[in-house]
Formats: sequence, structure tokens, C-alpha cells
Amino acid sequence: MKKFKLFIIPFVFFTIIQLSNFISAQSSYYCFFVANYSEETFSSIRIRQTGTTSFGQDLLPDMLVESYEHYWIRTGLVNSTTYDVEIAELDGTPLKFTWTGRDGNVYTKPYITLDIAPLNTLMISNDEEGNITWDITNEDDYGFGDPCNQE
Repeated sequence: MKKFKLFIIPFVFFTIIQLSNFISAQSSYYCFFVANYSEETFSSIRIRQTGTTSFGQDLLPDMLVESYEHYWIRTGLVNSTTYDVEIAELDGTPLKFTWTGRDGNVYTKPYITLDIAPLNTLMISNDEEGNITWDITNEDDYGFGDPCNQE
């Protein structure tokens, strides 16, 4: 019985370490730029993992993103790569984003759902009618650099 107890303690310890390594290997953080090429000034940017009910805290504390400026975002350690991004105007009202879906329908929502794992830049702009639109790049197409090296 004593040998069994001596075997169990290292086994449990090893199992805990392996489980911890597996969980941390599944978690990562992600970074991306939000570039404002619209006529609006952004007063807040908030993100949430898709499927959750509330957005996190403002990622622009005490600052604004004016037209033709950009700002980088870094998530906490997460297991998911699908996020909703909400951007608000100066008065705190979320921008309404308009885009044409793959099905040909036009959609307007107060947030954008993105896969942020390959994302480099989320470009916010206006279309010909003045609607807020967005586009994404997975490469450094705008010369901002690596979003995770901005600290």
C-alpha cells in the first residue's frame, strides 16, 4: 500500500503539470490594428469573444482615434479567435457598419465579427453614400508593422 501511495503522488503531480501545459498551449493572445479612414472620430473600441453577451472595457482609455490614425489592440489570453468589435463615436453611440454579405444581402450592425487569428488590420472607412464600411487585411498592407510589437 505504501508503494502505491508513493506512485500516486508523482503521477498526480505529473498529470497536473501536463494538463496545465495543454491548457496554456491552447491559449494565446492576438493583436491587430484598427485603422480609421472614415470621417468619424472613435471614442472607444471594445471587443468580446463571439457568443458572449457583453463587451469588455474600452481599449482607448483617455484617447481618441481621429481620421487617418490607427491604434493597435491586443487580446488577453484566449482560446477562441472569433471576436466581435464595437467602435463608438464621440457621443458613445456605436458605429453602424454596413456591408454586403456573401449571399448578396446588405447588412448593418453595431459591431463586426472577425476571425482575429490571421488579422493584421481592420480598416474602417466610408462608402460613396457615407455609410461606415470595413475591410480586413491579414498582411501588413498599410505599413503599420507587426501589431504585436507595439508596446
